Amino acid sequence: MNNLKRYIPDGTQDMLFDECRNKVNIEKIFRDTFTKVGYEEVVTPTLEFYDVFNAGNQPIEQEKMYKLFDNHGRIMVLRPDVTIPIARVAATKLKDSIYPLKLFYSCNVFKVNENLNAKMSEITQAGIEIIGIDNFRADAESILMAIKALLNIGLKDFKIELGQADFFKGLIEDIKLESEELERLRKLVESKNYVALREFIDLNSSNIEEDTKEVLKKLPELFGTIEVINEASKITKNAKALMALQNIREIYKIINETGYGSYIAIDLGMVQHINYYTGIIFRGYVDEIGKDILSGGRYDNLIEQFGKKLSATGFAVDVDSVLSALYKQGNTINNDTIDYMVFFEAPLFNEAYKLVNNMQDKGINAELSLLDNEEETFKYASLKGIKKVVSFKEKDFVELHDVSENKTAKYSVDKFIY
Repeated sequence: MNNLKRYIPDGTQDMLFDECRNKVNIEKIFRDTFTKVGYEEVVTPTLEFYDVFNAGNQPIEQEKMYKLFDNHGRIMVLRPDVTIPIARVAATKLKDSIYPLKLFYSCNVFKVNENLNAKMSEITQAGIEIIGIDNFRADAESILMAIKALLNIGLKDFKIELGQADFFKGLIEDIKLESEELERLRKLVESKNYVALREFIDLNSSNIEEDTKEVLKKLPELFGTIEVINEASKITKNAKALMALQNIREIYKIINETGYGSYIAIDLGMVQHINYYTGIIFRGYVDEIGKDILSGGRYDNLIEQFGKKLSATGFAVDVDSVLSALYKQGNTINNDTIDYMVFFEAPLFNEAYKLVNNMQDKGINAELSLLDNEEETFKYASLKGIKKVVSFKEKDFVELHDVSENKTAKYSVDKFIY
């Protein structure tokens, strides 16, 4: 067997320098976005009991979880999702909270991806959960928070696609098919496989009402502007499906009135995890990334599995995918460049150290040179793109070298302005 100590597992990555700084800055912007409007941060364990993720109607297949055993032989998992542990916390430690309870998080999750296709097994997710309230206002706020978070980090040309879990549930509630076949139907709609979907409907024609057949065949095409809602309303008579369309219409109206309607699209063929979601669902996309960068929706039955019935809605954003999209759009948010490099002769360490501290106290990024030679310091600063070098050769004087303009000036320490 090859020695693997110089390598990392498939689906993982090392993050270095600017990339790492940019990711930290993105997380900070998300954190500021959420805290400024009343959300409280929570952090759940990286290791959870497998039982937390083994309840009914949860969207994570057990094959996708990294499992291990603790010293008592109990099955543990590396956290594959954050919403489910937060549901556990909401039903236990926070069960006596004032509602609505508004929470946010930013942490790593782990999922097994057998066919990676550029997918990572470890990613960072940031998101919010609004717990204990069941109305379209909370759903609208969740979507608006997603839009605002993406705008605040500088992402351009993204779209949030809206769907409704009850629309598809309403359409299939009278279909006489086994659960496995209904799941196959769902997957065909979700993947927008027009040909296979039509073949499936024709093959099961005797079990599907005529009106429902036509709607299901059109479902993958019901994508676009708010006019899609009006079109869908004309081709179905199902009460549950019509209520779902009205729910989307109300939420869209709120978002449009706030001025963010241009970021919204409608996708009635969005039918992922319909047993998990109970209302509005949404996903975020950007052209530079070949998958969704954000997903969320209403999930009113999850928290009850941990002992307390509470409604909930929220979203999670893939921080790593957002970072990649920013790079591809030519936009970074790393402003932490070093302004000054400070060189010193050995006896003047204390004076140089005080100068660096004074600069940093005034918001100036300064780095203390660890090299013994001034010429080597200039080379080092040049390679790092640092334009100004301060040299301490005498106790009471400094020399300022402006590398970009090839200028040098000498100042007394008490009159040196930076």
